[in-house]
Amino acid sequence: MNIKQLSLAAAVSALTFTTATNAVLGPIPIYLNTEYRTDSPVIGSIASTLSFNAEDIKATGANTFLDFLATIPSVGLIDAQGNIPAIFMRGNESDHTLVLIDGVSVNDVSSVGGAVGHGLKVIPLNDIEKIDIIKGYGSVLYGASAIAGVITITTKKGSSGENIVVSTRLGTQNSKAYSLSANNGNKDDFIRFTHNKYTTNGINSRSDFLDSEKDGISNTSSQIKLGKGNFNISYLKNKNQTEYDNCFHPVTFAKIDNCSSDRKLSKTMINTNHDINSVWNAKLSLTRSKTDVTTYDNNVASSFTSDDYVSTDITLLNDITIDHALINIGLSKISDKNITDNQKLSSKNIFINWQKNINNIDLSAGFRHIKHDEFGNHTIYNIGTGKQLSEDIKLTANYNTAFNAPSLYQSNDSDNPAKLKPETSKNINIGLTKQHTWGRSNIELYKNTVTDLITYEDNGGFPNPDNYTNNDKLTTKGLDMSATTSIDNYSVTISHNYNSSKLNDSSRQNARRPKNITSVNIDKKYGKFNSRLQITKKSDSWDLNTTNDKLDGYTLLNLSTIYRINNKAKAALNVKNATNRSYTIAKEYNQLGRTIELGLTYKF
Repeated sequence: MNIKQLSLAAAVSALTFTTATNAVLGPIPIYLNTEYRTDSPVIGSIASTLSFNAEDIKATGANTFLDFLATIPSVGLIDAQGNIPAIFMRGNESDHTLVLIDGVSVNDVSSVGGAVGHGLKVIPLNDIEKIDIIKGYGSVLYGASAIAGVITITTKKGSSGENIVVSTRLGTQNSKAYSLSANNGNKDDFIRFTHNKYTTNGINSRSDFLDSEKDGISNTSSQIKLGKGNFNISYLKNKNQTEYDNCFHPVTFAKIDNCSSDRKLSKTMINTNHDINSVWNAKLSLTRSKTDVTTYDNNVASSFTSDDYVSTDITLLNDITIDHALINIGLSKISDKNITDNQKLSSKNIFINWQKNINNIDLSAGFRHIKHDEFGNHTIYNIGTGKQLSEDIKLTANYNTAFNAPSLYQSNDSDNPAKLKPETSKNINIGLTKQHTWGRSNIELYKNTVTDLITYEDNGGFPNPDNYTNNDKLTTKGLDMSATTSIDNYSVTISHNYNSSKLNDSSRQNARRPKNITSVNIDKKYGKFNSRLQITKKSDSWDLNTTNDKLDGYTLLNLSTIYRINNKAKAALNVKNATNRSYTIAKEYNQLGRTIELGLTYKF
């Protein structure tokens, strides 16, 4: 399907919209929400955005943040058991999606490519108030590296009064999940503590090691957060342990059967804001995170892949309201450092964004200038609009550019024959939303072109070392369609995502990107029950861009039910992969079969 065919599909879909309606979409005044770094996106009315609150998250039956992302097919999550999780949003690379918690990046500075990777494991699910997934937009406001999009996470503050919530789940695959949250106060003056632990050792992750021991994953997070007026501070501590069936010695490339990785993260976040006057609010945030990475070969720590990292981010944001328009002016400095190897990268950013609603037209425009200590000066920009074509139809369009510097590891890799160049991208998105008597439908067309793409070159190892290089380009284009309706008190959402992701002038789809993903969600509340059924179908894909590494498509069925025992207690039943489908999303890595979990949550 080429871009002309996609345009035709959009036109046909638009013509099939019914004209009779009793509901009104109405304009969304984007200038009313100024809390984009700590609460909700201000660009939600012109960007392709999915939003989920705490109740939405609970309804999925997820135990971890990764479990939740797996229920959102368009995110493009690849979470092979015993491997590093990756997000390929809209067919882009794993380091092209920026993930923020309360406005601060959790992308893993210790990873090879700067992707979020293990950072997805440190996010405590029961501490999340809201999640916004912004596709293909937001690099000016949120961060220059947001080529594919942004996932913003808003954490909970205090709630009125005092409460303690304890939750536990036990399931097959020897899985256990525990969580505790305790808070006192309200959204302005509060103290909140959360603790989460998830463990499993019930899967043999590698299909070529069928007689090996079962692999285990253990993830523990604790966070304390307190606020007073316009000031809040939080401290997060996380430990993740992952076992692997095999790995390779970094020098001799000898195969090692018993491998594991320990990652310890500590993060401190400080936020304060002040109203300078009636039209000017200033916010200051400071974050410092420390990551310790240790890998073990046959239970012995490896000196080749055991490093300590420190990352700091200081941002000053000014929100100025003039004539019903919002102007965001920000300054930031980001610094990443490998303490073990004494390597460091830093950048200074200034960004300005203007947005206003004029006669039912949402307008947004801005730019960000990056001064990188190694890769020079770069400027990116965005422009977007949303127009009410009628009371029930809205057209949106946006265009933006982005910039992604090589990671700390890539820029210091001595095997690279030439100095790497930063990646740059151009992205365009057109969307149409219609309110019907029966519900709402949405269709979007997008195209993203990344130049100077950084790729890994496999040269066969010694004496020709593998290295990173800038490829010509990555082109992704596609179509997102969704419809939501209510049938006999059942809430039904159907979505289909078509994506073409091609490296250079290749005629074949990029690795681990299914061309077609279809999802059906059916929710029903009846009495004290709240139940959900999800069916996800993914087409076949390629694993390593070679002729013999094709991965079969598959269909998964997930079921979840929450039963409200009383005002304080809830019971949950989750059945994942209910049909016990055997499938792989990466060559030689097994996925879980049918998994049944029982849980209980009690509020004191």
